[in-house]
Formats: sequence, C-alpha cells, structure tokens
Amino acid sequence: MLSVALSTLRVRWTSFVGTFVALCLGVGLMATAMLVIGATAGVADLAQQRWSGAPAVVVPDAGIDLADSDGQVQSTPVARQPGLGPELVAAVARTGRVVEDHTFYAQLAGGPADQVGRGWSAAEAGGYRLASGTAPADTGQVVVGGGEAGLVGRTLPLLTADGPRQVTVTGVTDAVPFEHAVFFTDAEAALISPAVDALAAYGPADAVRRAVTEAGRGPGRAAVLTGKERATADPHHAFLLSQMDNVDTPLGLAAGVAGFVAVFVVAGTFALSIAQRRRELALLRLIGSTRRQLRRLIHAEAVLVGVLASAAGCGLGLVGAPLCRNWLVDRGIVSSDFTVPITGWALATAATIGLVTAVVGVVVSSVRAGLISPGEALREAAVERSPKGANRFRWVVGGLALAAGVVAVSGTATMQPEAGSNAAASASLVLVIVGAFVTLAGVLAGPVIRLVTGLPARFSRSAEPEDAGGAVWSTARQSALTAFRRTAATTTPVVIVVSLAGCLLGSIGTINAAQVSAVGRQLSRADWVVSPAGTPGLTRSLVDQVRAVPGVTAVVSTPTTVYAEEQGPSALALQAAAVDAAGLATVAELPVLSGSAADLRPGSIIVNSVWPGDPHTGDEVSAWLADGTRRSFRVAAVLQAGADSTQAYLDASDAGTGSVLPSRIIVKLAPGADRNATNRALHGAVAGLGARISTPDEVSAAATDANQESSKNGMLMILGLSVLYALVALANTLVMTLGDRRRELAMLRLAGATRGQVLRAVATETLLCVGAGALVGAVASAISIGGSWAALRQLVGPTPAVIPWATLGELLAVCAAIGLAAAVVPAALALRGGDGRSILAGVAGEAG
Repeated sequence: MLSVALSTLRVRWTSFVGTFVALCLGVGLMATAMLVIGATAGVADLAQQRWSGAPAVVVPDAGIDLADSDGQVQSTPVARQPGLGPELVAAVARTGRVVEDHTFYAQLAGGPADQVGRGWSAAEAGGYRLASGTAPADTGQVVVGGGEAGLVGRTLPLLTADGPRQVTVTGVTDAVPFEHAVFFTDAEAALISPAVDALAAYGPADAVRRAVTEAGRGPGRAAVLTGKERATADPHHAFLLSQMDNVDTPLGLAAGVAGFVAVFVVAGTFALSIAQRRRELALLRLIGSTRRQLRRLIHAEAVLVGVLASAAGCGLGLVGAPLCRNWLVDRGIVSSDFTVPITGWALATAATIGLVTAVVGVVVSSVRAGLISPGEALREAAVERSPKGANRFRWVVGGLALAAGVVAVSGTATMQPEAGSNAAASASLVLVIVGAFVTLAGVLAGPVIRLVTGLPARFSRSAEPEDAGGAVWSTARQSALTAFRRTAATTTPVVIVVSLAGCLLGSIGTINAAQVSAVGRQLSRADWVVSPAGTPGLTRSLVDQVRAVPGVTAVVSTPTTVYAEEQGPSALALQAAAVDAAGLATVAELPVLSGSAADLRPGSIIVNSVWPGDPHTGDEVSAWLADGTRRSFRVAAVLQAGADSTQAYLDASDAGTGSVLPSRIIVKLAPGADRNATNRALHGAVAGLGARISTPDEVSAAATDANQESSKNGMLMILGLSVLYALVALANTLVMTLGDRRRELAMLRLAGATRGQVLRAVATETLLCVGAGALVGAVASAISIGGSWAALRQLVGPTPAVIPWATLGELLAVCAAIGLAAAVVPAALALRGGDGRSILAGVAGEAG
C-alpha cells in the first residue's frame, strides 16, 4: 500500500494540495506557539542583578506548614515575608562581612512607579557604579540609580510610605536592567525601614548555611541562596516570571484552540479530497482491492502528507516565532530582552501533533472510502449523493456535544454562577459549544440556506425566463443545496471564525462588564474615591489628610492576603482587603448573603462563599495573615462569590499590613455637609501626593478600560492564530473544488449563460455559504454569551451582555472577501478557455 500511496501522491498531487496546505499551516501555527511557550518556561539569567556581586544572600523563608495524614508536610510561602531577626543577622556576621539590605518605597517626583529606596552599601552587590558625583554621606542625601548627571546637586521632592520629603542628589549611577533605585545612607535606610529584608554574606557559603540553620529555625527561618539561585531574591525576577505567565497562559490556550481548529479543518479537507477521488477509489475496488486495503491506502496517504506537511510546518514555525516575539515586544507584553531560542522538543511536539491530526482527521474518511462499491467506477455521471451516514454521525456527535454544552451552561448559571466569572472555565465551555456547532455545520448549512432563501427563491421562480437575475439566483441556490460536501466544506471555516470570535470575545467581554458592574455596585453609596496616580499606592500622610477633611466618612482599603486551610491539607491564599471596619457598611455596598458588614470589627472577618469549610455567620474560623501569623476570627458576614476579586475583609488593626500601601480610600459625604467645599478640601488634601480623586462613575469607566486592555492582547493571541487558520482553510477549500466545478461551469455556458452570469452565480453561491456559516456561528455565540450573562447576572445584578458586533462584522466581511476571491478568480480563469465546448474539451483532455 505504501508504494501505491506514493504513486497516488505523485500523480494526483493536486488532490492533496489542500490537505497539505491546511496541515502545514496548522503545524506552523502550533510550532510558533510552542517555541514561544518554551521561551517562557524560565527567566533568562541576567549578567547583572541585585545580588550578582555577593557570594551568598540570606533571605527570609517563612511559610505555613501543614502535615497530611501520612505526615507529609506541605509548606506555603507567605506573601509578606518578615525581616531577618537580629540573632540570625549576628550569627551570619560572625562568618564574615555582611551587608544589610533595607528596601522600601521611595519615588522621586516624576519617577517610575516601581522606584525603591535602599541603603548605599547594598549597591555594591548589584554592580552599581557611580557615573557622577559622590556617595550619600548624611541624612537627606541620595544617589539616583540610572539618573542623569544634571541631577547632581539638585534638591528634589521624594515620596515615601510616610509621606513627602526633600532630598539632595549627591550622585548618579549607570542604569541597571533590574530596578530603579534611590540610595540613602545605610543609617537613614534602616531608620525609614527597620526590617532587614536580605543579607549579602561574603563569608564561606558553608559557614553561612550552618549559621542560618542554627539561628534561623522556627517562624523566623531563612534561606541561603548562591549561584543562579540568587536571582530569585531579586524582585525583578518575580516580575519577569509574571510576564512569562502573561504570555504562557494565553499562548498555551492559543495553541490548544489552534489544534482544536486543525482537527476539524484537516478532517474536512481530507473528506473533500476523498470525495473528489471517489470514482478512482471505486476503480481500485473493481480490480480487486479489499475494503481493508483501501482503508490502509488512505491511512498511508495521510501519514505521507502528514510527514511532509509537518516538516514544512516546522519551517514556518521557525519564521513565525521571531515575528510573534516582535509582536509581544511591540505591545509591551514582554521586555525587549525576551528571546525565543530554537528548541527541538517544541518542533518535535508540533510535528507529532500534525501527524496525529492527519491520522485522526482521516479516520472517518477512510471508513467512508472503504464503503465505496466497485460499481461506482462504471457510472457515467458523477452525481453527488447526500452523505446520509456521515450526516447521522454529525447529528449524533454534534448533538451530544451541544447537549453537554447547554447542560453545562445552564448548570453554571443556576447552580454555580461564580464559575461564570472565571475566564478559563468559560473558555472550556466555549470550545465544547463551538465544537458542537462545527460538527453540525455540514448538516445545518442546507436547512439554513433553504430557510433564508425561501422567499427570494419563490420570487425567482415566478420571474420570467428571460430574467437573468432570477436565473442566477436559482442556479446559485440549487448548487449550494445539492453540492453537499462543497457547501459543508465552505461553511465550516466560517462557523469556526464567527463562533470562536463571538463566544470568546463575547464571554470575556461579558465577564469584564460584570466586574465593572460589581465595582459600580460596591461604590454606589460613595461620593468620591481616592486612588493612586502614577504611584504604587497611597502614603500615610495622604491618608491622614483625607481623614482630617471635615464632613466625610473615609474608609481606607489596603490589599493583603489571608490563608485558609483546605482539604489536603494545604493553605489556600485568598485576596483580602484590610479596611476601617467602622465605616465599611456606610460607604460600600457588598453582596451580603448572611450577617451584616456593619458587624465587622477587630477580631472578626467577612468571608465569601468560596472560603473552605462553608462557614456561617457567627462561626469561628482560623486563618493565617500575610506574614504567616495564625489568628482566629468570628465570621461577621458571608458574601456571595462574584466578579469582585476581593474574597475577604478584615479590620486594619488585625491585618498587619506593615509597609503595604493602601490602594484606595472610599469617601462618603456626611449628611448636611457642603459638597463643593468638601470637594475642594479633598483636592487640597491630596495635592502633590501622587493621588487622584474620582467619582464612582469615573472609577467604573476606568475599570472598563483596564479590563478591556488586559483582555485584548490575550484574546488576540488566542483568536489570531485560529482565525487566520480558518480563513486560509476557507480559501483552500474553494480552490480545491475548482476541478470539480469546471465541467459544471462549462455546462452552464452551453446552456446559454454568459460569462458574467456564471461568475455571478459562483459569487452568489459562495456568499450563501458564508452567510449560512455566519448564522450557525451566531447561534453558537448566543448560547455561550447568554450562559455567561445569566450566571453573572445572579452574581452582580443587572449587567450587560457584551456582543462584539464590530469585530464579528469585520471578520464576516473578511470571510466574504476571501471566499469571493478564492471562488470567483479561479472560476474566471477556468472560463478563459472560451465557450462551453472548448472548456469541456479541456476537462476531457486533462481527464484523459
């Protein structure tokens, strides 16, 4: 069979061009994604980093330890590591020279939001070099990392967590790739931030480890990092890891969606190729080939095409990976030093997936080929018959998938609405629904075309025979209804494009809108919101000044983390807010299921329904704070889990937020207070302190913009590859069917149709197929978006369902343009041969 397959590929290569192109492109897209994903697996080692000049660095390593029934201990690092204790610092100092590091918030006016303050002695470990000026020698003197020489000698305003101060720049250093720092004297840095955040140790590494082991047991434990491990103590390393996650997750979904699309496209292309060769396969049966041999032949052809297409696709991946990298850099998703190395495993994985896709895609077609009877080789006319067996298969598989999707969507909306706010869960449901409608596209295309063309068809039948427009319309409609495989193959890519775009963009847009609705509902009682402007948070002096404004209730919110024990056992990290308990219920509207937000006070906590153990109002729950301190709280209220990311509220006196800056102040005007005067006083209180005052409506609008921007790039990565693939498949399918259509076009010319009428009929038929695919895809989108909207409406109340009309319209226009070009241009070239007789003669000559 292998030799026969090779001969078939060599002689009938035109029948396999479409399959080859579809598979090659799919492998190229997956190879591109996997090469980039491989590059995100780790962070490239920087030659210069915060501790690259220190032999060893000692950092806090506090965690929550929980043992399971077998005695296995699972440790969860806490979010806010405590400083190194004085006993440990002294023990390490006995091994050799040490340098204490105190890192804190310090931002020059107009400086970057991630600027930090540190002691000058720690600059040595990071390889800083003075470019101009001198080191700081007294209180109020600083060296600016990466600053311009013109700053030396100037006195500048600087913000710290306590508030503004004036500093004099005594020197500047060369820029470094890992941080923006302002260096103080060691004494002033320790005064601003007493905690020792890290310790650069220059003694023997083994001695340092022994000292840490002896002095760092218990809650104040520490870790000794050497070699490449030192990079993990650099905050820039954590930032780079988060960047990699921002690429890895959507690009991984993109690769998965591309593979999902590839299976349907390749399967449809193989099916169309085999349908075109039906008489040839029947001839093999006539000369004695068994059904099993025919199936083996089809599989051998699929393997050969798969190997060749996978090899070519890997070549496309090598070209596409740098282009994808440049796209990520241009949009600020990754830094300019991000590189994409060529990894063999990524190419091998993409090639393997391509080969498996080819084999899987041909399974149904090979079974169908084995059912071809020898007598079909003797038929004079090649009339396409309705593929009843394939249609039954589509109805069963597609119907089951659709039923599963509808049940999942309905169950989410009624029984677990909080899952509707999870983008990953929504994406998985989207694939089920899209897969169902793509499977059903072939059997739904005919009824949809028949439905939408019913009235125009009646008008065309009543038209006079010489009505050329009616003849063109009727010809196009009947051709679309009778050419089952061509219609299905043309409609399927359009269904993929419209349903994927509609479901993904609509569902994610609806989730974003629900988050905005949740913000609006929470702030519905407030009059103003004070939030950072170009700074990472709000300073203590700003908080004090806002609280001092007469006629307002001001509730300060500081982000923190609490940990609850879940089954396993393990510590579950939950996002929380430390607030002024006395005023929370006054300024914020929370989705309370039981209890009251007014009952929050020191020693109590508000939790939402995702808290492990399903606590009720009045229960006692145990939790760990961000620094690992274990506390017991009384549950003051239970909230409904929703689109809001805050999962718990506790009083600021219990949270131990330390140096964490507040993220928001919610302000409510007191009864009888003058709004205009209070507004002026608030603006005066925050002037020059890196904050803005907004109304709740303005905060909601800003949340809308932030959500749209955060999801835009991810959706482009997920959708871009698959939509491109489907569009190319659409063009490829139409070009593949040209050979079958040449005889049909010739017969139309013999029947008296002009060249223009034939081309208009071809264009009309193509647009009917594109329109049918758009309608089927729209139904899939409606189910997905409607399910998300129904679930989220239960969580946040009235919220809009987002339908991406503009994007869908643009994609539909692109589908129509590509479809017309791929159908009309080849048809026009085929009609260049002259009248119908000459075209038929050309077709007969090619067949001979």
